[in-house]
Amino acid sequence: MLTITEHFPALRRCTREAALAAAVWLLAGYAYAVDLNSQDLIPAPAGTNAVLGYLTHTDRDSFWTSSGSALREGTGLKSTVGIFRYVRYMDLGGFAFAPQVLLPYGRLYDGSLGGVPLESASGTGDPILAAPVWLVNQPGTTFAVVPYLFVPAGSYRAGRTLNLGENRWKANLQVGGTHQLGAGFGSQLSADVMWYGTNDEAGAGSSRLRQQNSYQVQAWLTYTPPSDASWTFSAGYSGLRGGRQRLDGVDTGQATRADQLRLEVSKFVTPTLQIQGLVQRDIKVRAGFKEDVRATLRVLKVF
Repeated sequence: MLTITEHFPALRRCTREAALAAAVWLLAGYAYAVDLNSQDLIPAPAGTNAVLGYLTHTDRDSFWTSSGSALREGTGLKSTVGIFRYVRYMDLGGFAFAPQVLLPYGRLYDGSLGGVPLESASGTGDPILAAPVWLVNQPGTTFAVVPYLFVPAGSYRAGRTLNLGENRWKANLQVGGTHQLGAGFGSQLSADVMWYGTNDEAGAGSSRLRQQNSYQVQAWLTYTPPSDASWTFSAGYSGLRGGRQRLDGVDTGQATRADQLRLEVSKFVTPTLQIQGLVQRDIKVRAGFKEDVRATLRVLKVF
């Protein structure tokens, strides 16, 4: 957790809005939300195992305050993040069930804010446990409830500007489903709420960070050519709101607000091996770095 004027006195010369932006929680993207790919809410048959690897690179070159102004000159941040994910599909009392674990790791680098360099960081992110249950799993229609738990075991050093871990527990509850529209088209819609625990080693290392709930909606429209079902093309949207933060009881001006567009292409190169590419771009951000481009390569192996 970073309070800008606390760590970088030079930034006191910036606008009041920039100072009020204060807390720049510089994680690797996954920390703010639980992002879904376009067909994540379609379960595999019981007994299936899946191993996935993600590699994501993100470029940011502006920081937007809560009032809508931007710091651009001498401002930016890059990140490269990988995630290993294991999923086991099961039957639980007649319902599809898929316990899973996600292990993030990565690096934050080339960071600066208003001309002031930000120290780089590397290491592991907080592990994520998830356990989706499909209450509806019919041909053409699914509906799932997905709880997530973020375990504060990632790399974290009190007083550092950048950290991969958050040093706090988080829980997320997501609901969503899919529906086949016909002629190769399908849709996926989801909504979730994130609860945040307290970080007692925020700021310079002895401050207490509290954060209100944040909320996200995601929508995907997918096309699978009837002539070649190994390909899937998708376009999506994500809207993120809430997450107002207080540091030792003082409002930092930091919140979670971002609107994002997404394009995704997937190809099963064999019946059990899929390669997927995803490009994302923020179209509107408040109180945080704006992602100019986030590119992800995902490899999926089922067995």
